[in-house]
Amino acid sequence: MTAPRNIVITAANDPYLPLALGLLRSLRAHKFSLPFAIGVLDVGLGDSAKAQVAALGAVIVPARVDIDYPGRVEWERQMPGFRAMTARPFLRDYFPGYDVYMWMDADAWAQTPEAVDVMLDGAEAEDALFIASEIDRDYRPYFLSSQPWDYHLKWYRANFPAETVAAIFPRPMLSDAVFALRATSKVWAAWAEVYAVCLQRVEKMTRQQFMGDQLSLNIAVYTQGFPLRIMPAEFNWLSLYALPMIDADTGLFVRPTPPRTVISVMHLTHEKKMRSFDLATTRGGTVECSLMNPN
Repeated sequence: MTAPRNIVITAANDPYLPLALGLLRSLRAHKFSLPFAIGVLDVGLGDSAKAQVAALGAVIVPARVDIDYPGRVEWERQMPGFRAMTARPFLRDYFPGYDVYMWMDADAWAQTPEAVDVMLDGAEAEDALFIASEIDRDYRPYFLSSQPWDYHLKWYRANFPAETVAAIFPRPMLSDAVFALRATSKVWAAWAEVYAVCLQRVEKMTRQQFMGDQLSLNIAVYTQGFPLRIMPAEFNWLSLYALPMIDADTGLFVRPTPPRTVISVMHLTHEKKMRSFDLATTRGGTVECSLMNPN
């Protein structure tokens, strides 16, 4: 049997184990058009957790110090699992030998195979970054707020010089929670360089630096003009911006407004990720349920 040329990678620690297992089970539940391996970066998994992850066919590799920066040891003590952020530009080093690398956050899962199929196939065929943005017609903050990009601007200003921010803002924020990219892409090195400078220039690490990996990817892509293929929101549905609706006939999560297309990748971006929500159904009324993979 020929080894897969592509790989889907996530990261997990013990607190995120239920979410990570949901993602891995979703990757095993569907029939995908392209074969792929599964990799998991270990950012704090105990022996029991590792056994459960390995049982789902994932290759586990411990995350290392890819970027050193002032206060790193104390920051990693405060934010266990932060190496899941600093490792992203270096996925090729952790799992060498693949043609296409697809990242999915552990709090995301594949409800249908479409997103994985389209993004892997696209990145195989074209040297471009396949990624969704944080703007969509159903994402209410962008329509209810008079300054919808204000918090993005605060993040940028906390991490980058004013001239760098001015060069790219307010271009749409690209979400690096789900993306696919060729191994040979120049984006990897550019991203790593921008992120390293970002972390090393900060005097004190705070929660404002938590999104530094995503901000750095946006800076690298926008300032250097790398080709982008913007995916639909259904390929990385940000639940904090819009709760889905439940299709009463299929039981699947769908868009809350017509046409109610099926969400392919659900991303649990709420702070309380494992809570339940009262979700509207396509037949009226509501159902209390979690957004986690039910299988």
